[in-house]
Amino acid sequence: MRGETPRDGPTAGNESLRDGEGKTGQGEELIMAATHGSQRLSLFGSDPSRAGGCVMRRALTLLPFMALLFILPFRGTVAIRLVCLAAALLLALFLWRRLAPPRIPCKPAIGVWALIAVISLAGAVDPAYSLGEIKNEIVYTMMAFVAFFAATRKESDLKWLLLSLAAGASVLCLGAIQSHWQLGAWQERATFYGGTGAFAGYAAAVAPMLFLLAAYTPERRRRGAVFAVFALVAVTTLLSLQRTVWWVFALEGLIALVLLKRGGLIRLSWTGLMTSVLLVVVLTGGISLAVHQERVKGDVDAEINRDSRPKVWLSVVHRIAERPLVGAGFGRGVMSKADRDLVPKDNSMLWHAHNIFLDYGLQMGLPGMLALAWVVFCLLREYWRLCNAPDDKLKLLGIAGLMLVAGVMLRNQASDEFLRDASILFWALNGALLGFSRRRLESHRK
Repeated sequence: MRGETPRDGPTAGNESLRDGEGKTGQGEELIMAATHGSQRLSLFGSDPSRAGGCVMRRALTLLPFMALLFILPFRGTVAIRLVCLAAALLLALFLWRRLAPPRIPCKPAIGVWALIAVISLAGAVDPAYSLGEIKNEIVYTMMAFVAFFAATRKESDLKWLLLSLAAGASVLCLGAIQSHWQLGAWQERATFYGGTGAFAGYAAAVAPMLFLLAAYTPERRRRGAVFAVFALVAVTTLLSLQRTVWWVFALEGLIALVLLKRGGLIRLSWTGLMTSVLLVVVLTGGISLAVHQERVKGDVDAEINRDSRPKVWLSVVHRIAERPLVGAGFGRGVMSKADRDLVPKDNSMLWHAHNIFLDYGLQMGLPGMLALAWVVFCLLREYWRLCNAPDDKLKLLGIAGLMLVAGVMLRNQASDEFLRDASILFWALNGALLGFSRRRLESHRK
């Protein structure tokens, strides 16, 4: 795959050196090209102890960010994750002038989203609950977004964050696999690795980041280690018996294939591309069918009849149409509080709509649904622009960002798991990707 280094051109070499990703791998040492000349100056001069101290300070600065990405998916870590989140934000604010972050993207859409959520308190069936959900799903997630956006300045920063995410995923998957091997089934409760639904949402967010880490890692052994982590994620996903997530992986893979071809990052004929697309669809269909049969033990018709989600979705649409401009207040649980009649009597698990947009419609009416769609559109637009960026690494980042947003949104069309650790993870990753990409774009314009 191309994209391991910037394209040849007048800025390619300087960009690699500017990010500290030169052949010597000396991390924090920056090399700057003087205007109208080739003289290069080290920011740290000739004092290696000063350079080492700067590297150490940078590592300590990133520590709460890395710890947060590592522990987010583990059950029973709420207090630790909130401490890490608070520390990350405080560090970002304290170092704001030194970090000099660019303008934060998507602010109008995010502002409208938050404003509509606050306005929904006026008609909330349980204002205290909705206020708590606003704190959890908007305040905490925006803390993560802003902190990671400010802190991720260079490619080395982004790599350290992705490595910590991969390490957390490895520990989680190994624990789930070992437990499944010993007990013969996924333990939904009283385990550190959580339930199958939560894991599927986590896998949907992790897969694009592993793609990006592999694309940014030229060394074969290290890239092989990244592929091994993805294999762990895939095996664990199989054991979870979740079906939708395989189509999420397929969508993310197809986005990568098409945009890598479009950006000239892989050499693949159009015939080869169409063949690859067909293989992905067929393979995904086969895996999904096999998982479904294992899940229902061959009684496919009975399982289809037991799935109450289509009926619930239709009922929810009718309820939203009855009150299109108002909802019952922010929070996934308002359906069980204000619209208890929508919960099937024979399936108490469907206490929410199991669709993120329909849940938003019950919570905030059409304005909430439109606000969420605007936020998603703005994120997709940011990453699409990166796909047309001047260097390959920005293109790869744009592809990974599109995979992330599209994959997470698709996952939450059949099971709304976009809350707590999943939403913090989503916004933290977007903050890191956009923070680094905006700085790199600015460096090209100078």
